[in-house]
Amino acid sequence: MSEQLLPVDEVRERILAGVEPILPIELPLTEAYGCVLAEDLASPFDLPTFASSAMDGIAVRAADVSGASPDRPVELPVVGRAMIGRRSEVPVGTGEAVRIATGAPIPQGADAIVPIEECEFLPAEDGPGAVRVLADPGVGRHVRPAGEDLRAGDPLVPKGRRLLGPDLALLASAGVAHPLVHPRPRVVVFSTGDELVPPGQRPEYGQVRDSNAYQLYASLREAGAVPVMAGIVPDDVEEMRDRVLSLVGQADAFVSSGGVSVGERDVVKAAFFQRGDVDFYKVAMQPGKPQGFGHIEGKPYFGLPGNPVSVFVSFEVFLRPAVLRMSGRTDLFRPEVTARLDAAIGGAQERTVFARVIVRRVEAGAFVATPVGGRGSNLVSSASRANGLAIVPAGTGTAAAGTRVRVMLFRSTGE
Repeated sequence: MSEQLLPVDEVRERILAGVEPILPIELPLTEAYGCVLAEDLASPFDLPTFASSAMDGIAVRAADVSGASPDRPVELPVVGRAMIGRRSEVPVGTGEAVRIATGAPIPQGADAIVPIEECEFLPAEDGPGAVRVLADPGVGRHVRPAGEDLRAGDPLVPKGRRLLGPDLALLASAGVAHPLVHPRPRVVVFSTGDELVPPGQRPEYGQVRDSNAYQLYASLREAGAVPVMAGIVPDDVEEMRDRVLSLVGQADAFVSSGGVSVGERDVVKAAFFQRGDVDFYKVAMQPGKPQGFGHIEGKPYFGLPGNPVSVFVSFEVFLRPAVLRMSGRTDLFRPEVTARLDAAIGGAQERTVFARVIVRRVEAGAFVATPVGGRGSNLVSSASRANGLAIVPAGTGTAAAGTRVRVMLFRSTGE
């Protein structure tokens, strides 16, 4: 009798239904980088708030220098300077010019800027002298008007936007120093198993260095979360339970690798199954069949398998979309392309296979996927070399060379 397996999409829907965006808080701009804005923002005023010069030169009334050229220059007295960072105290009257720096406010009366390259300055013994204008600027030339970027009331940054550099610049320009954002989820990371030792420790025979925690650390960071490394937990039910409960106050979510299968050493299952806090699934996928998900003291708990590639695939399929949802994101899934396999991919008939592949573009809009390494879920080098996961649907079995498949891209094809 075959075991009952749940479809991948059903399990993912259950997990996503069990997480919510973290309640928003106001953060300083430097801490809000990478966070998701929790409210629509409109510009409180015109940006920029004043008209300024786009060039070093002179501010003039365009009508005074109409028709000016090198052959017919127009000479004007220079009556003062307009400096950056302060209001000009010298207006431009009829038949007058004011020296101006790039970014300086436009003086009252001026409606055009003549660049310094189109001027000849005539020094005087006393005062700023005069200028010969060698070109007709036309009204508005090299004047940056107030509100050129945004008008008061225009949308500033929309709700749901992940704040990057240009967004922070715009918020800063509008005086929004503490935007309301969904903070990055703090995810506590455990590895379980008596056989595990830290990377810097030499393992005894039969022991292995813990790689899953560092894979999860990097994947969580890349997804915008804040990983909290909680170390290795031995195969002890009470210690596992105590360690998790002791960190509830520091966590928005938990993730552990190992201990979710059906063996006698599966401490996650033993620690939390009887409490009814965590459900354990057998998912119709390869690798990554055993999965756990639930809540510990109201905090989402993700129990992943123990083999490194199973951890990687499980993160991409289940945990990453959940973390993005907790972050307030609505774009939860990796980009996908359709690619032609240049070698066969085999797998269990009843399961969806996520195969590590290298995707390359062969022509506009056409991709080829090459399987990487062996099928074993312990072969972590194959995940490191790949840039995508080819998805072979349940019921397919072997996808022959030449088959077109969906590929989830987790790394740029140029990286």
